[in-house]
Amino acid sequence: MTTGSTEYDAWLDRVRTIWSGRAGDWDRMAEEVALSADRTADIARTAVALDLHHGSRVLDAGCGTGQFAIALATLGCVVTAQDLAPAMIDRAAAHARDHDVEIAFRVGDIARLDDDAASYDAIHARVVLQFVPDVMAALRELRRVLKPGGRLLASVPGALSPIYNRSWRRFVEPANVGSNWIVPWELEELLRQGGWTVLEQWGEFGQSLTGDGNDLAAAVRGAPLRLQQAAATTWTLVAQ
Repeated sequence: MTTGSTEYDAWLDRVRTIWSGRAGDWDRMAEEVALSADRTADIARTAVALDLHHGSRVLDAGCGTGQFAIALATLGCVVTAQDLAPAMIDRAAAHARDHDVEIAFRVGDIARLDDDAASYDAIHARVVLQFVPDVMAALRELRRVLKPGGRLLASVPGALSPIYNRSWRRFVEPANVGSNWIVPWELEELLRQGGWTVLEQWGEFGQSLTGDGNDLAAAVRGAPLRLQQAAATTWTLVAQ
């Protein structure tokens, strides 16, 4: 699917509509999770993985309603946050005002960024790449705006994730589906094919947006990597 083609733009329109409609539910869930002890640990791990320091320039690609962008700004990072859905950005900007943090919010496609080359020290792209029509185009664009030696954190659901529990719909209603269903080992290989070096990776085994639980965490503890990736609610890769 060629970037900027009619088919590509129709995909983006579909995803934008879907997530504009989900903005309220997503925001309620994200706000609740943002207050948890697990999120505090998650932010700390993210900061270490991305080698963030006070003043680091960070792009939050697919920022949703802004909870991670706000957390990164609170750490002293200079954050630009972009999402495809205007309803998400509206809520994110309101939260940033409530937290009294400065963040540059934008609406747009993460495969077509309005940034100069080598603009960012790090890129945070959590659970967003499954919604883009061309993953390689998105990764090339993220590489373009990342400084040499900068780091990318990207995560996608596992094949058995509760997030993907309705993936079968792509066969019966393809016009209404806005996901490419990428799984962790595919993202890992695409990163390597694109010249990235994977530095570390880990899984999370929480609930989906609709509250569906993941019962596989205990079963795959200590299992081979690919089984852990398949079972994870989301799987995170850090690459350079």
